Amino acid sequence: MPDRSTKTDFFILTGLSLLLLLYHMILSTLASYGYFIDELYYIACSKRLAFGYIDHPPLSILLLALNRWILGDSIPAIRFLPALGVAGTVFLTGLITRRFGGSRTAMIIAALAVIVMPIYLLMGSFYSMNAFEPAIWAAIIYCMIRLVQEENTKYWIVIGLLMGTGLEMKHTLMVYIAALLFGLLLTGNRRFLWNRWFIYGMLCCLLLLVPNLAWQYLHGFPSLEFYHNAMINKNIPTSPLHIVFDQMLFANPLAFPLWIAGLAFIFLSPDMKKYRFLGWAYLPLLAMMIASASSRPDRIAAMYTVLFAAGAVAIDRLRHPSIQRSAAILMIAMLIIGGILFTPITTPLLPPSVVKQYISALGLSFNLESGKKDEPVPQWLADRLGWYELASDVARVCQTLSEDEKRNSIIISTNYGEAGALELFGPGFHLPPVYATHNNYHLWGPPPDSIRTYIAVFVNRDDLDKMFDHVIEARIHTCKNCTRQQQQIPIYIARGPRFSVTTEWPKVKSYN
Repeated sequence: MPDRSTKTDFFILTGLSLLLLLYHMILSTLASYGYFIDELYYIACSKRLAFGYIDHPPLSILLLALNRWILGDSIPAIRFLPALGVAGTVFLTGLITRRFGGSRTAMIIAALAVIVMPIYLLMGSFYSMNAFEPAIWAAIIYCMIRLVQEENTKYWIVIGLLMGTGLEMKHTLMVYIAALLFGLLLTGNRRFLWNRWFIYGMLCCLLLLVPNLAWQYLHGFPSLEFYHNAMINKNIPTSPLHIVFDQMLFANPLAFPLWIAGLAFIFLSPDMKKYRFLGWAYLPLLAMMIASASSRPDRIAAMYTVLFAAGAVAIDRLRHPSIQRSAAILMIAMLIIGGILFTPITTPLLPPSVVKQYISALGLSFNLESGKKDEPVPQWLADRLGWYELASDVARVCQTLSEDEKRNSIIISTNYGEAGALELFGPGFHLPPVYATHNNYHLWGPPPDSIRTYIAVFVNRDDLDKMFDHVIEARIHTCKNCTRQQQQIPIYIARGPRFSVTTEWPKVKSYN
């Protein structure tokens, strides 16, 4: 390791991390956007703590419940933890760079690359389990590097605990774990796998998973159905060239030379031979993306911390001092320019009308999910609009009901976003109870069979006509800059159900 002040390095990394945290907190306080669609659902989940949910493990929801208990439900409060998660990723990337033998300049370059990485900026701007995955994975990689450097297999205990924590945060971390083990098996570091500490570490991981595995078993493993449906219905078939382009775009196009240099440095430099397993871990992940034709570039985003760190060290290793210094300055400038260009797209910095003009001027469009393609305002921004206004419109419909109907009515939806919004804002508008058929909302049903009046929001009119004696369209909620499917939402009053809710409820579930 280079001879320098560890305290100064930690101070610099802490300062860079806090800078990103402060950015997200200021933006959450001042931005004109509201809750993101998934946040509304996660808040609903955090009111119903369990050892599992249809579409995610329980840990992120437990953290959100604790966060809400301490800080409340305001948007800045809800977004503190995801901002802290990406800030922690910055810090850990700097530590990884130091472990690779990078200088202070290399450490700053790698940390800066993470700060301005578009996909990480996006992840830190709203609450979801995605914001924590890169930090957990960076911590696992840091411990793996220490294990290899010190040849101390006791690190498997910490790594196993981190893996278990990560899998309780997001099931798909398993893909990263499989890639890491694949990389170890392809290199001489496979010798670190065949020992009792590795077994102990995996047992620690398994022990942390027991509560969620038990929940999955008792509920018939519904998450498997959810992931299957998501692969079929959510993903947009994408060409290999477009997948690689999306990796460049969401990792910051101007950072492309840095992570490509890092990948080459890992494979070609004798100094990096002991870390080559990390390169072999990245390649199958990219190959998996290409083979599955996945339209979600964030699926392997957590690996770029390693490549940024290695690329920054590669700049360090340039032999001529003046070339090395010029390359470092140029890389820092490129990262900053890339950050300036893409921050307005990935975070709620500009009003929707300006965002549309800005994206059009750059000639970009984003197709990440089926049903939300080529949106003028990207889905991750558009899905933060109109929720309070939707609750207000539903309240106006409810006010037209008679007093008897108000006492014997519910709200029903087929989407967890609408349901979450109406549940969150409902008390302020004195709305009736909210039910939905989507994901975990389905498990929280059914409504009582005694209910005779349904306020249907984001429900197909034909389905209502088949199931009720009388259906009227009472109002249409409009949201100009929302995603297309949310721009006009009819609000129906459906009276006289012709069915038993208890009997029909299992048939209307939507795990997607």
